[in-house]
Amino acid sequence: MTRPPPSNPLRALPQREVTPEMRRRTARTFWLILLAFVTGIGVMVATLAWQGRAARDYAQAVRAAALAGNPSPNVGYTVACEQVRPGPLPRGVESCEVSVAAGEVSVKLAFQGGREFTLSR
Repeated sequence: MTRPPPSNPLRALPQREVTPEMRRRTARTFWLILLAFVTGIGVMVATLAWQGRAARDYAQAVRAAALAGNPSPNVGYTVACEQVRPGPLPRGVESCEVSVAAGEVSVKLAFQGGREFTLSR
């Protein structure tokens, strides 16, 4: 006794016709999702660039303040940025250090997430 092959349950369902209106709605939804994704990435990149620029400007101001004190080429030390230039750190910056070695001033910023930025010369 042989069994008949199992029937395909999808063939039992009524077939629907894809209309041009359905294709337009699907395409519009796809493009809107793609646009939202690209816009979101653009906003994130712009935010990071703006934060980076604010941090760089802050580091330049701290370095200029340290150089205004005319550091000696015979001394080397490290201090917090707040001692050189009072005020709050830019958003996203966890710590800031000013290092003076042989008369050269460098500013090291540590960001959230482990990123670091060093401004020297």
